[in-house]
Amino acid sequence: MDFINVLNSITVYGETYDVYLNWIGKIIDFLTSSLGSVGIGILVFSLILKLIVLPFDIYQRIAMRKQNIQMKENQAKMEKLQKQYANNKEMYNQKVMEMYKENGFSMFSSCLPMILSMVIFIVAIDAFNVYAQYSSVQNYNIMVDAYNAAILEKCPELSAETVSVDGDRIIVKADDKEVFYSLKKPADDIDFTANNYAYIKSVSNSEKVFESNVADKTDEDFEEIGRQAVVKVYDEEIIQNTKFLWIQNIWKTDAIYEKPLSNGTKFSQELSAKTSCLSSASGVQFYVNGEKVSFKELAQKDTAYYTETYDDITKNLTVQKNRANGYFILVALSIGTILLQQFVTMRSQKEQQQFSTVDGQGAQQQKMTMIIMTGMFAIFSFMYSAAFSLYMVTSNIFSLVSTLVINKAVDKAEEAKERKALQEKHNQRFPGRKAPTEKKENKK
Repeated sequence: MDFINVLNSITVYGETYDVYLNWIGKIIDFLTSSLGSVGIGILVFSLILKLIVLPFDIYQRIAMRKQNIQMKENQAKMEKLQKQYANNKEMYNQKVMEMYKENGFSMFSSCLPMILSMVIFIVAIDAFNVYAQYSSVQNYNIMVDAYNAAILEKCPELSAETVSVDGDRIIVKADDKEVFYSLKKPADDIDFTANNYAYIKSVSNSEKVFESNVADKTDEDFEEIGRQAVVKVYDEEIIQNTKFLWIQNIWKTDAIYEKPLSNGTKFSQELSAKTSCLSSASGVQFYVNGEKVSFKELAQKDTAYYTETYDDITKNLTVQKNRANGYFILVALSIGTILLQQFVTMRSQKEQQQFSTVDGQGAQQQKMTMIIMTGMFAIFSFMYSAAFSLYMVTSNIFSLVSTLVINKAVDKAEEAKERKALQEKHNQRFPGRKAPTEKKENKK
């Protein structure tokens, strides 16, 4: 915080700095900037992540669907094995593995895409976490710069050419007018450098010469100018960088208890937290003279990032600090879509779950997994930003649709394969005659 103790004690806050952003964050920033909507940018980013794993996802779902069909076709055999090895789980599992091997199935084929999807999921959490901090700092930088610019616009520069001392008075020449100030003490120790500024009320209000004892004046007149500029830039620019549909700040949780704008203490806590789950860095990092500096190192008393400075800058944004950021809609949608997606997956693998264990408890285990997964994603939705919830909803819907489409395609392919096999078998026995199954279909 820079206190300029010349004439009035005028607060012009310190310099702002650019924040380091990793390559994934730069992709998000490019998309949100290019598409003109932060929400649309996140939707596109989510789809890009899903498209990366789509070939592996398709491979996994086809393999799992075929395994389920194989189990269904061998239902009698599997039930017999369950009875035969009811007291020998290891032997039963060995028989199941042998059947998979005979039909060209591999458990690794199901595990690999799942592991890849988990890696992508962790990358997504990391990307949104980092960018949420980045967005918070960049928006605050805009507010600080607007505050300083509004004040400095009203302040003539003090220099040897514009300032002279006459006894106990300082004479400042501003816009071809001379403005006189009375001081309580001699002005011999005042250093008129090019970067010192004074707030001169008469310059902006009238041509009348403003003369007073500066010790009787407060900072509120010019501080209010700065704060009004902050309100204006928030309403006209920052809200456009954060708002999506009903959500005021997409980088915070879609919840009634969450506020679109933090207070100074929470702001410092958020930016001091671990920047990335993939690195050991603590807090966001700034570029200062080409060097990376952590938020903790920069958020000292005499900088723009000090807690009290933040509260001063945002003092007039009380509405934004008290408004609900959202209404749990994305939270509910992310939980609902993951539940629906898992339910559809579980239904499409009914026989596989039934015969995966000798006691038939595979289905129960899958239900427990579904409950645990749903609970875990519910916690994530409340912990992380609305941007992450939007990613979850997009990802879950994409997975749900792809599961339905892939299952339908595999079922049709298997039916066609079965019909072809029956036809070939029938042709061998009765050349020139159609198979009975085809006659039934033609009648229909």
